[in-house]
Amino acid sequence: MRKTAELKRVDLGSLFKVAFVLYAALGLFAGLFYGLIFMVIGQLGGILGEDVLPGLRFLTGFVGVLAVPVIAMLYGILGSMVVAIGGALYNLATRWVGGVKLEIEVDGSVPGTPVAPSPPMQ
Repeated sequence: MRKTAELKRVDLGSLFKVAFVLYAALGLFAGLFYGLIFMVIGQLGGILGEDVLPGLRFLTGFVGVLAVPVIAMLYGILGSMVVAIGGALYNLATRWVGGVKLEIEVDGSVPGTPVAPSPPMQ
């Protein structure tokens, strides 16, 4: 059985939470990538010799370790803010033109009706 539903409004709080988790996870991977790049640069500085750029290994190592949580939080906060703004614009637009229509296929059971309990096992 197919039913049609219309998404008229998006809850911005739940949208923000889900987007924060997803973007923070993406930021964690990006932070690991950038941190690895900084650490490699520090090792290359060590190969060149500490007298060329003194303190380069320490600085790039520190920035590399610090990049992971900072980038994860920045991605999470900024990404979820952008998604929440998009959700607010969606809610505003649905007032004028209506929501997105969804076609949902139900497996034959009627939503909201209780399911009969199965007989007890012997």
